[in-house]
Amino acid sequence: MASGAEVRVVAAIRVPLLRRSPPHLEQIPLSLFDVWFLPQPPIQRLFLYDDDGGGGGADDYFPSLVESLRSSLADAVAVFFPLAGKLTYVPSTGDVVVDCSPSAVGDGVAFLEAESDGDVRALSAAERHDVPAFLRLVPSLEAPELPAPVLAVQVTRFVGGGGRGGVAVGVAVHHAVADGLSFWRFMDAWSAAARGRPSPPAPVFDRSAIVHPMAADVARRILRKVTPELPLLPTANWLRRTWQHHDTTTLELDRHRIADIKNRIAELDYEATTTASPRRRLPSTFVAVSALVWSSVVRAAMSSHSHPADDARARLVFLADCRPRLDPPVDAAYFGNCVRGCVAEAAARDLAADDPRAFDTWLDDVGAMLRRRQPGGSLVVVAVAASPRFEAYAAGDLGWGAPSRVEFVSEGAPDGMVVLTGGRKEASVQVSACLGPEYMEAFRSQVLDW
Repeated sequence: MASGAEVRVVAAIRVPLLRRSPPHLEQIPLSLFDVWFLPQPPIQRLFLYDDDGGGGGADDYFPSLVESLRSSLADAVAVFFPLAGKLTYVPSTGDVVVDCSPSAVGDGVAFLEAESDGDVRALSAAERHDVPAFLRLVPSLEAPELPAPVLAVQVTRFVGGGGRGGVAVGVAVHHAVADGLSFWRFMDAWSAAARGRPSPPAPVFDRSAIVHPMAADVARRILRKVTPELPLLPTANWLRRTWQHHDTTTLELDRHRIADIKNRIAELDYEATTTASPRRRLPSTFVAVSALVWSSVVRAAMSSHSHPADDARARLVFLADCRPRLDPPVDAAYFGNCVRGCVAEAAARDLAADDPRAFDTWLDDVGAMLRRRQPGGSLVVVAVAASPRFEAYAAGDLGWGAPSRVEFVSEGAPDGMVVLTGGRKEASVQVSACLGPEYMEAFRSQVLDW
């Protein structure tokens, strides 16, 4: 599918909420973890299917596929009912809530049916992303002011590509109501409903699960900082439209390659330790692949400068799940944002030091860091998002088999972003990198040849 392939919306309907929200959860306040995502781009994921489940083009099959998707989506949203609500500003308190009252959820969830004359197989097979084409296959949740919807879905039928069929399902969720783990739990529930499988554990929505003596005050303080003109939302920030200046490529690391990376890191760690240890300790898959990504981006960036500064610094930005780390811990089924920002910094030449930052300085530190540039381009910032724990291909099976490709469409950070998810093959990791074109090829070589 070339960038110029047309996508036509042929129907715009609403998927209703099948049952009323519990009275005590008709208004869910944004937590101190939720609020800073309010002005950020939504989570957008694209699922491409080479096969439409109808044998390659039976004209009467697509309507039944759409009906199955709508029906199973309604079943999933009935459980994840805040996704049918609206983000709403409450002037009397200064809070923003997910309004799940009957009047707010009455419209249901936006569901777009579309057609494209592109070739889904060309899209799913290409290592390099056709980002403009991807964007036309996912719904937009951009809103200049509150109230704003939380979820939208688009299903696109491919009628080009030699008549071989194919489908794309685009899903957009407002980041203020869900982090990555929550998004994929919702997709797991939708997949289970579509396949007639048992439902996953019921989600937890009560924000009182996050125990903090000044939770509401901290949330309002962050809210005033990131959205000072509520109910108006900022329409420009440093995360938007950065893809226009980057190349985006997807690579896959198989289980054997990941094992080699873990063993190499463990060997280096064992050789560097000064205490006797009975055995080497293997890093997690996230740590191993993030280390590979970080060092590969830095090497690629430094190779693009003929004389990199001796004091060049490199920083790795990532989000850590706080659910098991809070006191008391938060249920793993908690639906919302429960992540904190972490920053590791090192001399670009050795990637040695580690300096995590506190949550309460995260906004200021990261904002200043991404805007600051040392002389000669000597600051390299690498942002890593998502997790290999997210089994994107299993969660994307919506009744007719796993997708041939799952991709992020959300826009990244100014210096680029790398998204990690579980890959198509068992225990593999998909690495989707959105980086400057001047060092994408060097990054690719570093990742594949390290």
